[in-house]
Amino acid sequence: MSKKSAADRWTEMITYLNTAFPAAAGGLIGNHINTIVGLGQRDAISKELSLGSTTGVHKNTTANKPARNALRALLLCQRVYFSDLWAKMTVLGDDLNTATIPCSYLPAGWKAQSLTHWGMQSEASIKSAIGMFATVSGATADRVSDVAQDDPPNGGMPAGGATPAIAGNLTYSRAHFPLTGPRETCYRGVMAWLLKSGVISYRWFMRNPGPSGEEALDDLFGTGVDVWPRGTAFTARSVLPPVPKGTVLHMWAEESDKGGWNGHWVISNGDGTICGVNNGEILSKGIRKEYTKIGTLWDQFEGYAQIRKRDSQTEFITATCRLVAFDPMTLPGRM
Repeated sequence: MSKKSAADRWTEMITYLNTAFPAAAGGLIGNHINTIVGLGQRDAISKELSLGSTTGVHKNTTANKPARNALRALLLCQRVYFSDLWAKMTVLGDDLNTATIPCSYLPAGWKAQSLTHWGMQSEASIKSAIGMFATVSGATADRVSDVAQDDPPNGGMPAGGATPAIAGNLTYSRAHFPLTGPRETCYRGVMAWLLKSGVISYRWFMRNPGPSGEEALDDLFGTGVDVWPRGTAFTARSVLPPVPKGTVLHMWAEESDKGGWNGHWVISNGDGTICGVNNGEILSKGIRKEYTKIGTLWDQFEGYAQIRKRDSQTEFITATCRLVAFDPMTLPGRM
């Protein structure tokens, strides 16, 4: 077979992605990549992703062409969305101010690692991996709660080992996606459930896999809708309104300023209970810090209403507690 040009290879990868996932939220994957990668960068990246006669990869035959096309398309998604061409991270300054900066999550030797895992797999299996970069057709907010209840965030943790990272993971697919471990922060747990549900894809997730602070989290989730009216006292007799299943919830105390704005993030189960990690622990009610699917929203929110702030040498005031909801189907830039 004649040697393929870098331009032809690029066109094939883009076309494959657009054709394989025509209904992805946020637009066609291939077209999206073309908005990220400039014309002057495409040939170099295309050459980088050439398969040629690489050992451990399906041989270049007519019968193997679909699997090879899928493999190059997957490599392109990993090369773009896991790299600093697209991915970002939050950095924290000494004054607790945050900044979001480009960041590559690709490990050294990433292409060889990816090919070791995917090189001889079927087109269908490879498409399942590409599917991590597309939303799942028919995924709903309810699904977010379902996966949060079905799969506590300790999947994939080797005995005595570190939790496999989600960001930049080269082996996950829609068919095989174990969640991060209980060491993760509450909003990372929420983001993992969103990704596993199919409501969002790696494209949205990699915009900032480790957000922290108001600016970064508002950029991902938006400003939300108040569940508890701002400035209203929350007491032992207060009753929270119903919150739809799968809704993302953020609670915090305004007096905690920048250092405490992150607060707590959970998923509503629609019946007054929540799923969350790194919770306010209430062992008498079976609510554990590392994970709960039976804890109540009331119990978690009440903890923020109880916070006190020193207003003077002799006076304390009740914190202004906030509870804000986000519909996962309308997250900013959902893709």
